[in-house]
Amino acid sequence: MNHIHIDKQKTIAFTGHRNMECNPVLLKEELTHIIREQYHNGYTTFIVGGAVGFDLLSAEIVLELQQEFSDIQLFCAVPYAGHHLYFNNEDKQRYIRIADKATSNIILSAHYYKDCFLRRNDYIIANCSLLIAYYNSSRRSGTAYTVRRAKANNISVINLYK
Repeated sequence: MNHIHIDKQKTIAFTGHRNMECNPVLLKEELTHIIREQYHNGYTTFIVGGAVGFDLLSAEIVLELQQEFSDIQLFCAVPYAGHHLYFNNEDKQRYIRIADKATSNIILSAHYYKDCFLRRNDYIIANCSLLIAYYNSSRRSGTAYTVRRAKANNISVINLYK
């Protein structure tokens, strides 16, 4: 595993569902506005878990905002090496573009194992002070787990699910 110093007080992590039941243009506008606003509040580091859906959208927006704010950093914290190989072709290409442009890719395990996604979620919570979520209140999902862990650790959660 890569050991990188991340200033938790300046770091936002993202979590969300793979399928987003919303207008993607409106979600992108709202998420861009919130990230820009939080940048002005001192957040310069962003962590995504590299999953399809909300994670990839969040990463793309952070990378777009790097053009405006050159000190923004994007870290992709992925559960295991090659996790993206199981994505459909379009999402695989999106992930590769994001990973190539990220400040760093943090690979938490060389191989898949039973709880690797939960450990990835633990990692992002351990390294952020704000969580931006797209969470529909389902009880059983990785997003639900991550939101619960954030709240248990007194990390503020901004939920964009409407």
